[in-house]
Amino acid sequence: MKVTAVLLLALFAVASADYKLRTQEDLMKARKECMEAKKVTPEMIEKYKKFEFPDDEITRCYIQCVFEKFELFDAKDGFKNDNLVAQLGQGKDNKDEVKADVEKCADKNEQKSDSCSWAFRGFKCFIAKNLPLVMDSLKKN
Repeated sequence: MKVTAVLLLALFAVASADYKLRTQEDLMKARKECMEAKKVTPEMIEKYKKFEFPDDEITRCYIQCVFEKFELFDAKDGFKNDNLVAQLGQGKDNKDEVKADVEKCADKNEQKSDSCSWAFRGFKCFIAKNLPLVMDSLKKN
């Protein structure tokens, strides 16, 4: 039993260590790719840059696309909490508060929503609770 626990912790550490923190430059690239893939208008992108996100299908699927490109969400398995904590908690010595907020927002889709709605719901929760933290996590390193 102890060996299994140690192996799981080791795998967790390796999985977390493999996550590459994303920058503002990464966000710009993901935005461009997702804007094209999801047929987002330039007017909508301007709203998104101001953190204005209407609850419509294009926006929900755009958010899912960006989250997937950032390796923060997977359509089948949902939120990647360890990656979210790493991204949002960068530069913080104690990530426990970030982890607690991530766990509150990264639900297991008990509602059985489509993946775009699932990703969007978590995203709206994150920015409602931690907009400054989200913005800080995207500053250039």
